[in-house]
Amino acid sequence: MIREKGKLKFRWILCFIIFSFVLLIYGNHLFKERAKKLEDMRKKEALEFMEDGWKKYRMMLYAGANMEYTDSKGNIRVIETEPVLLYIYDEVIKPYILGKTPSLGSFRIAEGKRTSEFIKNFNDNMKHVKIWGAHKNRYISIAENEGLEEFKDINSFEELWEYMNKQNDEGVIYINELDIVGYDRTGQDAKFIYDYGNGKIKELSINRISLVNLFGLLKEEYRE
Repeated sequence: MIREKGKLKFRWILCFIIFSFVLLIYGNHLFKERAKKLEDMRKKEALEFMEDGWKKYRMMLYAGANMEYTDSKGNIRVIETEPVLLYIYDEVIKPYILGKTPSLGSFRIAEGKRTSEFIKNFNDNMKHVKIWGAHKNRYISIAENEGLEEFKDINSFEELWEYMNKQNDEGVIYINELDIVGYDRTGQDAKFIYDYGNGKIKELSINRISLVNLFGLLKEEYRE
């Protein structure tokens, strides 16, 4: 009888050990799965962080905006050059993915001294500069050529930022569509004119337009 009880006790102990071992393995598996998901999530957030920083840096260059970065501790750093932006990426992203910092921080842009002037130029160019559309056999607006909504005047830096983040029917944001304008779907150099809207036009001596050009005085810089 005592021997039977001893065997039964041994079996219970063995079952408990096996159960604990299986539970440990399963718990370790769950931990690894959670850690992997967390790492993947942090990598995705890091990619979005880089994209946001690059978009805002481009707007700083093109529209004369001011840009700054605030880290997870609340420290603020002014960004004026690309190397500074890249240094922030190198300094912040890897520690965040490894879980050594609580957040990536954030970028902020605000209107600069000449931003209103650049917005005025952008409005003028989007309304008056046209590109030859071979598929339509006529000059068309930049917005039509790039598949954007009909252009309306932008009145503030906030409206400009909102406009640049809109998406066309192909899911491409406007800032990327406007990065380079100059393909008329024939593989040949594009032709541009400045249409004054009163029957008068002026040919522009340029076969492609970058986003930085759209914030300049195209009617003066590239006239024949």
